[in-house]
Amino acid sequence: MEHKDINSRLKIKNRIQTPFGGVRFTGGRLKTAFDNQISFLKRFDLDRMMYWYRDNAGEDAPGAPYGFHGGHFENNLHGQTAGQFLWGAGCALIWQEDAVLRERLNAVIDELERLCPENGCLIPMKDEDIPTKEYPNYTRAWILFGLLSAGYAGNEKAFKLARRFGDWFNHCECLEYVKDLNLGFQGILANTALYVSPVGVEEDLEVAQKYYREDYWLKWVHNGEHRAVYQHPGNHPHGTLLTSLEGYLDIYRATGEEYLLECIVSALKMYKDKWQHVGGGIVMCEFDNFYPGCNFLSPNHAYNELCITTFWMMLNYRMHLLYPDNEDYINEIEKSMYNVLIAAQVDDIGIHYLALLEGCKDLRYADIATCCAATGGRMLAMLPMFMYSYDKDIVSVNMFGHTKADLPNGVSLNTISDMPYDGKVRIEIEKADAPFTLKIRIPAWCKSDVKIGENTYKAGTFAVIEGANAGDIFEFTLPFSFRTTLLTGAEVIPGKDRYAIEYGPLLLAALGRGGVKVNIDINDVASCLKPIGNGVFRVTSDRSKTYMPYMDIVDEPLTVYPIINDNEIG
Repeated sequence: MEHKDINSRLKIKNRIQTPFGGVRFTGGRLKTAFDNQISFLKRFDLDRMMYWYRDNAGEDAPGAPYGFHGGHFENNLHGQTAGQFLWGAGCALIWQEDAVLRERLNAVIDELERLCPENGCLIPMKDEDIPTKEYPNYTRAWILFGLLSAGYAGNEKAFKLARRFGDWFNHCECLEYVKDLNLGFQGILANTALYVSPVGVEEDLEVAQKYYREDYWLKWVHNGEHRAVYQHPGNHPHGTLLTSLEGYLDIYRATGEEYLLECIVSALKMYKDKWQHVGGGIVMCEFDNFYPGCNFLSPNHAYNELCITTFWMMLNYRMHLLYPDNEDYINEIEKSMYNVLIAAQVDDIGIHYLALLEGCKDLRYADIATCCAATGGRMLAMLPMFMYSYDKDIVSVNMFGHTKADLPNGVSLNTISDMPYDGKVRIEIEKADAPFTLKIRIPAWCKSDVKIGENTYKAGTFAVIEGANAGDIFEFTLPFSFRTTLLTGAEVIPGKDRYAIEYGPLLLAALGRGGVKVNIDINDVASCLKPIGNGVFRVTSDRSKTYMPYMDIVDEPLTVYPIINDNEIG
C-alpha cells in the first residue's frame, strides 16, 4: 500500500487515486467478510506472537509460538506471525476503527520497539543465523509490511521501526547473495514498498536495483517466454514471483523505465493465457511438475495458493491506478476476490491455504499463522479499497455492494447492491462540492449492454456520466448469465467432457464426492438449473444434484468440473 503523499515524488504518477479510509461496508457479503477478518485478528495472542523476540533477547517467553507442534511458519521463520498480525490489523484500522484491535496493534509495536536491537534488525534470530532459509527475504518482508501497515494506520513508532529495519538491511552482510537465498526474489518488494512509504529513502531503491534486479529473467518476461513463470533458476520456481513484478512496477514508477512496464504487461498476458484457473486462481505454485496450460485439478497437486492470488490482485490494482479506463484490471480483481480470497475465509476461524477445485477445499485453515493467512488476511482487511477510486473531479465506482463513501474530493455517495448474488444497483450521490464525472464499471461478465438513465453502455467498459451532482440517483441492473469453460490440460478424461460454470462474477461448484456427473445442456444452462437463492441452483433433471457458489462452500465435497452428459448417466 502506498501513502497518499508519495505519488508526487515518483516520475510516473497514478492517474487515479486510492481512498485512504472513508469507505465502509453497511451490509451484505463483503461486510461479512470484512467483519470476520476483524474478529479473526483478535484471536492472535501477544505472548505467542512475541515468543521468539523475547526468547532471542534472553527473556522469559510465556506461551508457545504459533504452529509450535512441527509448524513450518513461526518455527522456521521466527517473527512472521507478528508481521502477519500487524499487516492485517494495520490495513483494517485504516478503514474501520476498533478499540481492541488498536490496543493490540499498539502493544505489538511497543514490544518490538522495546526489543529492537541497536542495529535495527527485527528478525528475532542470532546474527549468524539470519542469512538462512527465507529470513532476509520472506520474513523481513512480512515484518516490514506489518510495520508499514501499522504506520499507515496511525502508529508513528511503526514507521520509525520500519526505517531502522530498512537501514539495517541496506547495509547487511548478505546483500551480495541475498537474491540467491531461498525464494530470494521475494525481497525486492520489501525494498520498494519501503521506498514509496513516508520513511523511504533513495538507498531503498538503489539496493532493490543493485541486489535484486534480474535482467535475464526480465528479458524472458518481456519476450513472453513462459519459462519465466515456471523455470526460474533460483533454488526453486514459485508463483510468488508475482511479488517481484510488483517491485519492478514500483521501480518503473520511480524511474520511468518503460521496459519494466512492458514486462508487467507481458507477464499479465502470460498468466492469463496459460496459468489462470477458471474463477481467477493461479495454477503455478511450487514443488510440482508445472507446465503452461497444465490446469492441475486434483488435490494431489498444489495449486491456487491464496498468497499468489493476493499478489495477482494487487498487481492488477496497481495497473488500474495507472490505466483507470481499462475495466479488465478490476474484472481480474473481482473474480479473484470472490472465488479465491473470500472463498478462503472460514467465518472468523481461519483461512484456507489452497483453493482446490476437486474433492474439497484445503483444510489447513486450522493453522491461523501461515503465509496465506497473512496475505489473505491483509487483502480481506483491504476490501474497502477496491470499491472506489477517485481524482480531483472524478469518482470511479469499481465494484458494488452495500457501501458508504466519503471521498477526499468532496464527494459522498451511497451504493446499495446485493452483489455478488444480485445485479441490481442503486448509487445515491449524497454530497458533492461541485459537479463531477462519475464512472461506473460495467463488468465484462454482463450478458448484454447496461442501460443507465437514457444511455446504454457495453460490458467491459466504464459508463462515463458527466456533471453528476448531489441528489442524483442512478439505478440499473447488471445482467447475470451462465458461462461455461471446458476443462483442458493434464487431467482431461478421454471421452468425457468436464465443464465449469460461472454465474455473473461467481464460480459455481457441483456438490458431491468422487466423480460427479451432471446431465445438462451445456448450450442452454439456464433452462437446466433452477435457482434456489444466493447463487444456489438445483439441476432440474436430477434434484439430488446441486450447484452453489464456490465462495460459500466451507468443507463440503465438491467439483468445479463435473462430467457433463456422460452416457452412463441415468
